[in-house]
Amino acid sequence: MSLEVNCPSCGAKVAFHSTGSVVAICAYCKSTLVRHDLDLENVGRMADLKADGSPLQLGSAGAYAGVHFAVVGRIQYRFDAGLWNEWRLLFDDMRDGWLGEARGNYAVSFRTTVSEALPAFGALKVGEPIVLGGHGYEVIDIERARCIAGEGELPFRVETGYEAPVADLQGAGRSFATLDYSETPPLLFVGQYVEFDALGLTGLRALDGW
Repeated sequence: MSLEVNCPSCGAKVAFHSTGSVVAICAYCKSTLVRHDLDLENVGRMADLKADGSPLQLGSAGAYAGVHFAVVGRIQYRFDAGLWNEWRLLFDDMRDGWLGEARGNYAVSFRTTVSEALPAFGALKVGEPIVLGGHGYEVIDIERARCIAGEGELPFRVETGYEAPVADLQGAGRSFATLDYSETPPLLFVGQYVEFDALGLTGLRALDGW
């Protein structure tokens, strides 16, 4: 069940569609609002997102593995090769997921826990094998990205400029995993690379050529 509140800064309506959302960024004044039960704390104005030509936007919808989802949030990062978006997805079965978007590539992932100890960021090397959750992967990329901004509903507080050391892992077929070292202990996200058209997306941004 969604919760709709008034932004304490500008009075605009702000909706929390997921019980897992602790932050919402007002679409009108860009105030970052942290939810404490039914109370809101305004912790400052969110920085502007960079224009990146993405066809996605808040309110876009699609389906993955037969389950419908809505796009409810975004974190935008900058890394060496350009910009990268992590779109937060809320599924009809109430799962939270992420749709990564970088250089025209798309991947759906979910936060996962495994019994194995996750390696330290400094110990990782591109090309080395790693086993997580009983599945074999290869480290294909190691980055130190920086957060540009966020929008919509997010499950944690986002601040402009924070560092996000991450490692991307390639598994069998189209499977992949990402180790996110922006928190301690690090977070693990596991999922699959997907074709854009396979997601059946609707509510896309109007762009030239789309």
